[in-house]
Amino acid sequence: MRGIFVLFSFFIYVSNLNAQQKVSYLLQQQADLNKVTIQITFEGLSASDANLVIPRSAPGTYILTNYITFVDDVVGYTATGEQLPGMIGDGSFFTFGASNELLNKVSYTVDIQKMEIDLLDASTSSKAREDYMGLFGYSIFGFIEGMEAEAVNLTINTEPSWPIFSTLRPDTNRKSGTDTYKIENYAALVDAQYLLGNGVQVIRVEEAQIPLYVAAYAATRNDLEGIGKTGLSSLKKLSDYFGYVPMPHYTLVYEFLEPISPRHDYGFNMEHLNSMTAHRDISLEYIPNRDLGTIVHHMGHSWVPLRSWGEGYRPFAWQVAPLIETIWLNEGFIWYVSFQQILSDEARLNWWKSNMDNAPDFIKTKTLKELSLLGSTQYASDFRIGKNLFSRGALMAYDLDEYIQKQTNGSKSFRDAILGLLNWSEDNQRAFKYNEIEPIMSKATGVDLSPIWNKWQNAPE
Repeated sequence: MRGIFVLFSFFIYVSNLNAQQKVSYLLQQQADLNKVTIQITFEGLSASDANLVIPRSAPGTYILTNYITFVDDVVGYTATGEQLPGMIGDGSFFTFGASNELLNKVSYTVDIQKMEIDLLDASTSSKAREDYMGLFGYSIFGFIEGMEAEAVNLTINTEPSWPIFSTLRPDTNRKSGTDTYKIENYAALVDAQYLLGNGVQVIRVEEAQIPLYVAAYAATRNDLEGIGKTGLSSLKKLSDYFGYVPMPHYTLVYEFLEPISPRHDYGFNMEHLNSMTAHRDISLEYIPNRDLGTIVHHMGHSWVPLRSWGEGYRPFAWQVAPLIETIWLNEGFIWYVSFQQILSDEARLNWWKSNMDNAPDFIKTKTLKELSLLGSTQYASDFRIGKNLFSRGALMAYDLDEYIQKQTNGSKSFRDAILGLLNWSEDNQRAFKYNEIEPIMSKATGVDLSPIWNKWQNAPE
């Protein structure tokens, strides 16, 4: 009997060992508060086969950003304690020489201050202030190539008195100095935001259908409560439209910042699976209710494309900005739902049309797919491209809505089409192909939508 117990205990031990995270990250804030050191520990890998990849882009950013520029002091560590210097490869990655020794750890430093100075768009950069460090996962965390799907154990070490907040596990009760997280994979690690410091305020918004939080730097208490009320209203409006809420929790992350220079832009926002980030110039008056459309739109992305997406969006190719053919759907369909259906903003229709009418020829002559490919790396850097992409997508949604309602005598609408995409993605758990989009929507509505679909595939007349 004792032998059986010992054997059983051994199996439990082996099972637990196998269930442990194979990849561990340690984020250590440096003493000067403007840099962080990242250490990645993993199962042994021949040094000659190990590549440390630094992301160049992230889902929904539609831009190339050379985060490798802000990475220094790259070192690989072998199982025998030898240190191998990291060498920049032919792309956005580091190699560690031709040694066959087993590498099981790498470390590197990220200069957050330099990142914020050099990147003019606040939505792409992490931030460092005297009482605050705001970190975007994809701007600081690299990965060992081939280990992106492995579960991750993350430890964050900062100043002992500094509270730690992450959108991975939002809570008003924050640990100070050190915190740990178990994370599904690399994509979930870098999709999150990490806010460190005494300058961060966090509130939970009561009466929400899911745990809803506001985490902000340099805002007053009234600002947080106002943002929370606007977020609560947005969540209710979206859940009423879609009929359900897919997020387990949601965080509105706001940064109110002193501009680095007149050229730095604090107007763009970013969506994430269970959160959004917004950046504001602290010198300008902020009225939370004016952000209703912004919050509805970016929160709406938690449905599309974050949970119903086309090829290129996910799984993501972190070393490039992948060519995506469906940016018009990602952005335009949610623009239509947000401003036309939920907020009933009729003026948006004319604005979308004017964006198309006033576009330069290099945009007007592009088909929908061609323009999306162009926007894969230049969506916001030349925002005429971005505006035309979401305008075409929104106007297509408008035409689809009109057509569906007419064909069904009002019994169905665009809502049935977009829910068809969401249900399909839930059932299939993969990206839909371009030629699958129209059949999915047609089946969901019971209407042949090919006439409207085909009309919008061409360059505008």
